[in-house]
Amino acid sequence: MNKKTVIITSLILIAIISRLILLDIRPLHHDEGVNYFFADNILEGRGFKYDPLNYHGPSYFFFLFLSFFVLGISEFSLRFPAALFGIILSISPLFLKDRKISNKYIVSLGFILSPSLLFYSRYSIHESLFISLGFLAIYILIRMIEKKDISFLPYFSILLAFLFTTKETITILGLIMAVICLANYKEIKQIQFSSKTIIASLIIFLSIYIILFTSFFSNFPGLVDSIKGYFPWTVRVFSEPGHIKPFLYYIDLIAKYELPLLLLSILGLFYAYKNRDNIFAKSISIWFILIFLIYSLISYKTPWLVVNLTLPMVLMASIGLYSLKDYPKLKYLLSVLTLVYLLTFSIYLNFVNPWQKSNGFAYVHTDKDILNLVDELNLKYTNTDKIIIVSDVYWPLPFYLDNKNVEYLDRVDKANYSSGHDFYIVKDAIFQNTSLPEDYHSSKYLLREDENLHLVYKN
Repeated sequence: MNKKTVIITSLILIAIISRLILLDIRPLHHDEGVNYFFADNILEGRGFKYDPLNYHGPSYFFFLFLSFFVLGISEFSLRFPAALFGIILSISPLFLKDRKISNKYIVSLGFILSPSLLFYSRYSIHESLFISLGFLAIYILIRMIEKKDISFLPYFSILLAFLFTTKETITILGLIMAVICLANYKEIKQIQFSSKTIIASLIIFLSIYIILFTSFFSNFPGLVDSIKGYFPWTVRVFSEPGHIKPFLYYIDLIAKYELPLLLLSILGLFYAYKNRDNIFAKSISIWFILIFLIYSLISYKTPWLVVNLTLPMVLMASIGLYSLKDYPKLKYLLSVLTLVYLLTFSIYLNFVNPWQKSNGFAYVHTDKDILNLVDELNLKYTNTDKIIIVSDVYWPLPFYLDNKNVEYLDRVDKANYSSGHDFYIVKDAIFQNTSLPEDYHSSKYLLREDENLHLVYKN
């Protein structure tokens, strides 16, 4: 094999291994448990109905359903779609047009080794799908502007449709795309627009949008709900209790775990400013600046949203490295230091300390102690037993108790141990408020910080 083939093969293998190995090393986050619930509903024939108040768009749930259908239900299959799209994102630069100012191998390696991109591609939420689609959509948009050719518009419409059906944050990415178009208005004016291409692209977009939001024509109110879904978030982003964070929250996360990329991306910004005629550099810098500014201004912040910032930061960092072309020794030194820095934190955050509180990406994460509850229950449970969860806090337990006879009771002050159930999983406050019969055994387990559950059963 020649050198190019060896590099591409090596990067693909690293991307696959890093995203698929030990996918069950981290207990499920409660959001992952909720995503399992919706995908399992589809698998069991109960369908999917988009909820405009929460839970995001339908596309990711259908990918989860396909994973469950092919691989069965497991932690691996639950996280496999996110891992798959993480792999696609990581290796996609290898198959795109190489650019003098942004080496595709460096971009691919940056995507692979970024601690945040790796962490959330091993995490069953919408983000991995969203950013992989977003990267390809903006890449195609820039290519259409550069080539002054809209023949790729149908592909762009496919990506845009899936972005709209994945997550409401498409409004932010859509705004950034609009600004990129405005910044390249002179080039766009020179494009020969084809009505056939535009109409075909619109039909493609609407077809995907309608099919997914109506759950394959089984829920037509989903179309109206898809519009309603944006309104709650306009309030939540500035007032959601428990998720309000300071302006510098994301920058602090990045400075801690991905500092070399941030510093190199600043160099990239200087290069883009000096070379404003370069459409690619100018467009990526717009993406980079606006995404940092918008997500920092929004009060509602969760750590997984940081990947929306990391992605364009990797692209800007690759431009920053190119700007050092006249200083080869410095460029080599910074490349090695960046590689070591990212690799260290990627291993530590994903494989050494993947769920603990000290991990800045593990947000109110499930404690591994809850798996001890599941293990104890599995040792004693028989197919005729009945379980009741007396708590309003229990995710991701429904995943771990899949195929068991489980009921849920979440609006009570006391537990009724004479209700005829064989096992009771009781919230700490309710357990403390209820007398335990003499012939019953109880064990206490930590669900997550400040949330304990008790497993209760008859001796």
